[in-house]
Amino acid sequence: MREKSRGTASDEAVKSLRASDFGSIEQVRDMARIESVPKIYAEAQQILSTLVGVPLVSSSGLSATLSRNSIEKILSDTGGTGSNNLKRHLLAAGNLDRLYANAVEPWTFELNQNKNNDGLAGIRRLFAPMEHEGDIAVVKITAKEMKTPKTGAESTPSRHRTCFWKKVEDASTLASGS
Repeated sequence: MREKSRGTASDEAVKSLRASDFGSIEQVRDMARIESVPKIYAEAQQILSTLVGVPLVSSSGLSATLSRNSIEKILSDTGGTGSNNLKRHLLAAGNLDRLYANAVEPWTFELNQNKNNDGLAGIRRLFAPMEHEGDIAVVKITAKEMKTPKTGAESTPSRHRTCFWKKVEDASTLASGS
């Protein structure tokens, strides 16, 4: 994992991601392959609804669960605000399970002290490659890491924390090279 950052991954930091951060060129091409092609909001919503309550695990071992509220957040105007275009955003949402399984978490982030962090143990930002119109885009997946209600402790042991989706958005186009 790279250095800790106070806020969101800066555009410049995300642009520093290379194919080698995800694996070999062949592995990245396979990871970036999409399986679902939702063309409208309702199709992406239907695909995401099949994932509700299903534990998903990232390549770094971070476990996350999608809720119905998370689907609305992902597909809402606020969830897609950072996306470069709606088509690519729906494509990422419709392939969230595959993207998450291939996601890496190169940086850690501190909570923004100027926001309401009640119930939050942390914010996790993961990045995954996704093929779109001949390019390999980097998709940023933001997840909320929740505290347990009674103790306030992190929900599960380190490296296997339960997170709930906050949003999915475009980050940049993956640079080739190592």
